[in-house]
Amino acid sequence: MSLASVGIGALSTPFQMLFNAVKSAQPENKMLRHRLRDIKSTLDSLQPLIIDIEKSDPKEQLQHFALQMEEGANLVHKCTKNRLQKCSKVALWRKYIYAKKLRQLDKSLRRVFDVLKLQGTRDARETLVSLRIIEKVLSRVEESLKMKTNQPEIVTCSPRVPEAPSVAVGLDVPLKELKMKLLKDEKVSMLVLTAAGGCGKTTLAKKFCQDQEVKDTFKKNIFFVNVSKKPNLGLIVQELYQQKGTELPAFQNEVMAANRLQQFLKESTQNPLLFVLDDVWSGSEPLLEKFDQLKFSNYKILVASRFAFPRFGTPYRLASLSDEDAMILFHYSASLEDKSSYTYEDLSRKIIKRCKGCPLAIALVGRSLRGQPIEIWHKRVVEWCKGSSILDSDKELLACLLSSLDALDKEKAIIKECFLDLGSFPEDQRIAVAALIDMWAELYDLDEEILTIANLHELTARSLANLVVTRHEMGADGYYTEHFVTQHDMLRELAIHQASQGPIEHRKRLFINICGDELPKWLREQKYQAIKARLLSISTGSIHLSLESTVSDVTA
Repeated sequence: MSLASVGIGALSTPFQMLFNAVKSAQPENKMLRHRLRDIKSTLDSLQPLIIDIEKSDPKEQLQHFALQMEEGANLVHKCTKNRLQKCSKVALWRKYIYAKKLRQLDKSLRRVFDVLKLQGTRDARETLVSLRIIEKVLSRVEESLKMKTNQPEIVTCSPRVPEAPSVAVGLDVPLKELKMKLLKDEKVSMLVLTAAGGCGKTTLAKKFCQDQEVKDTFKKNIFFVNVSKKPNLGLIVQELYQQKGTELPAFQNEVMAANRLQQFLKESTQNPLLFVLDDVWSGSEPLLEKFDQLKFSNYKILVASRFAFPRFGTPYRLASLSDEDAMILFHYSASLEDKSSYTYEDLSRKIIKRCKGCPLAIALVGRSLRGQPIEIWHKRVVEWCKGSSILDSDKELLACLLSSLDALDKEKAIIKECFLDLGSFPEDQRIAVAALIDMWAELYDLDEEILTIANLHELTARSLANLVVTRHEMGADGYYTEHFVTQHDMLRELAIHQASQGPIEHRKRLFINICGDELPKWLREQKYQAIKARLLSISTGSIHLSLESTVSDVTA
């Protein structure tokens, strides 16, 4: 049944325009003719769907959709009218412009379909089918515009590997060690690069991909994919093919995506491959297993994550910046090249100390102070000395660190509580696991030492703490006497910051920081008669005292 036989409507008219444009196009290039025949075949199958849409959808809701079809028809006319098969510079430029417009048109049609779906004008199944057919039409039209000649063509897809920041300090040694572990060891096919949020994992991964030795090893056959919190194998495989210049329709299920991933690897058996999976979150083990199960000898996988994924081998932990490297990064971020006075240098050292060697903190604080008068610098340092947190003044840094805690769902609530408890212990010191065993047995009924150790392993795997084992057997008294815990100072500040939220009288943990002879304002005012805290932490500069409260109230 043709559209003419059922009457031309609000959507049928522009569809017919696109259909006629493709049908009447007579390009000289054989490849273009072949592509247009494919498009016509797809449009033939699309006709019944257009009829069904017009029967169920109000015409006024289809106006924007119709405009996109009209623009598509105009583009097809222009493509053939301007004889883009010729390889002149003008033709190449026009081809680039038309390809860009078609991509924008594709995005617009996706948004229209999303709106129609939300409005309930079609059921979910019909929406998915129609969206895929339209996407197929647009992708084939775009492919038909690509120059199939030996002349250099304009590449419109994004680079495979994002450029690393122009200034990336303190990464020379980690880069060398990564190459030794991943390139030199034939037994290692997957390596997890891990650290807390904001420590420079993504920067190091990009720098690794841009290294000349790595490029020579993989013949520039490197694929960089951002995975994010909700991994989708289908989208990842689509991204891999897109980086090769091939567009794929959406996969119906993960089995199809996994099969296509295996085909992707088989197609590239002649050349070594490097996959970089960035920003991989907890719960992504099934995705990593799919990559790891495809045992091809000529490909390597680098995973950048704040989670260690120990089942995939020993991870590489990225350390904090040294004071020297931190100063270099801060000077660059704050644009201090022309400010070399003693005052600026002294304030810079104090700021660097507060940033705890965290590259993200250093860069953000440096940018916030760039161009500011010296008085603003003094104010920031004074506020920190009086107990203000660096996380109070930089919301982006706070959001980055908090995302690790947000990943602890309700089933991991006890792990989050254990993390917050670690903030009660002194900075830059090892915490005896024996003390944590006693404390958590009282607070959380963790009577068995093995439960405490298991929680500490969980925190370590999430880069929220580091369990240091100097001896692997328990002592004669039954305690893990040679086990200690360390924590990144910025994570300790996060624990204190989060534990200090809410009214003081209802906090589970109480932190009292005494600077010289000056008590905190709230303590001097004696405003709170009873504070229900389970842990009390008192710092007086060189002395730090942590007390576990076994009673319900702590009297101020």
